Amino acid sequence: MKLISVDYTNYKCAIEIQKKIFPHEDGTLNILASLGRDLFLKRTGLSYEDDHVKYYIAYDNDEMVGITGIYYYENIDPKSAWLAWFGVLPNKRRRHYGEQILQQTMWMARQEGFETMRLYTDAVGNATAIKLYEKMGFVGEKYSAEQLSYDCRIYSKSLNNKKVDLWNNKMLGLSHQSELEQIPKERMAEILNMYENHDNN
Repeated sequence: MKLISVDYTNYKCAIEIQKKIFPHEDGTLNILASLGRDLFLKRTGLSYEDDHVKYYIAYDNDEMVGITGIYYYENIDPKSAWLAWFGVLPNKRRRHYGEQILQQTMWMARQEGFETMRLYTDAVGNATAIKLYEKMGFVGEKYSAEQLSYDCRIYSKSLNNKKVDLWNNKMLGLSHQSELEQIPKERMAEILNMYENHDNN
């Protein structure tokens, strides 16, 4: 299992993988913003918080099997790495890839000096993934600081064998993320076209 950074050579593959894993959620703008936030703001005119996100395509030998990512909130939670668009392709599931990808993601976060791994998820829509998180020692708590369209849970796990520091319902600003996922398809196509037709160096 290896994780390859998403950059201008493979971002289209990353977008395709994300859409296959999450057919009802569009992470295109997140992936494009990860290529360079300033360029993203210039090209799209959209507001995007600088969360220092990095995405990775997961490979088993030369075969793509999933995607993962790490980001952090510099002002409110600088010691925690947050999991971004983690998932396994539908035709690669039930082969323990999820556990391997998550283990490697946590290893990278630990190497970068983070003390806690966190994620937020839909308690109903992602029940299968939640079983994996709990199996791997993540502790869940309900998130109600914002009014969201889904039953949000935040899961946390210590990366240094200390007692896990829970989130305790602090404000995250997830409603803005939901807005980015609701951009009309026509606008999304325009933005993708801008990236495809400009010099990205």
